[in-house]
Amino acid sequence: MAALAFHSIGAADFASCFLLPHGTLVHEHYTAGGDAVPWLSYAGGCHDAGDGEQGGGARDQRKERRLASNRESARRSRVRRRRQLDELASRVAELRGANARLAVELNRVLAAHARVVRESARLRDEQRDLRERLAAAEATAASSTAKEPGDDDVDEAGTPPTDD
Repeated sequence: MAALAFHSIGAADFASCFLLPHGTLVHEHYTAGGDAVPWLSYAGGCHDAGDGEQGGGARDQRKERRLASNRESARRSRVRRRRQLDELASRVAELRGANARLAVELNRVLAAHARVVRESARLRDEQRDLRERLAAAEATAASSTAKEPGDDDVDEAGTPPTDD
């Protein structure tokens, strides 16, 4: 077939008998000795012009329908992707808002915790002071009951003894 491409008839005469069903020529390359040589290949036999145009018209219609379907599919895909991105963007905004609210709540809880820790430390100090005062009062009470009433200048009621 490659030899026919260089025949003296010429591509136009040759193509008139061997048109592809849709009326186009296919350019191919034949490798002869490592060099690529362009040549024309043809499918089928001789077709009359009416069959080629009707077959080509049906193919063109199918091709147009396929292209239109592909365009519509691509448009739906873009719409779906945009909707998904919008949903994700709104979800991000929602989560950022929730994060900000949680950060405020965390700061409030940490501040309350710090107040409780300070109050707890103050109450422990007060408890220690009260225990020390109680221990001192008990020691004073124990030492005053251990003494005899006549030994002191002051009796148990806190009044000095009278000389009768």
